[in-house]
Amino acid sequence: MKRAIFIAIGTGLLVSSAAALDIAGLQEPGTQGDAVHEARTRESAREEQRNRIEARYMAEREACAAVKGGYPREKCVVKAHANKGRALLAAAAPYDDRRF
Repeated sequence: MKRAIFIAIGTGLLVSSAAALDIAGLQEPGTQGDAVHEARTRESAREEQRNRIEARYMAEREACAAVKGGYPREKCVVKAHANKGRALLAAAAPYDDRRF
């Protein structure tokens, strides 16, 4: 579990560093169109947010592994999964452009 948390945090750090340094782009930031730059920034922010949510989930799952007993441990795992789902839904809400 510690390895998974380390990988999740490392991935988030790598994505945020790449966005800050603009490694993904081949042109200078000033020569790109505003729409392209905004889209890339938005996507990297979403990815970073998902990585933070995943890291929190993995930490909660690791804490659940320490719980003794079958039912309490399963209850803890279900709660961790529900927290992850709620966080993902809350994170996606500002980006939801669908009109019903």
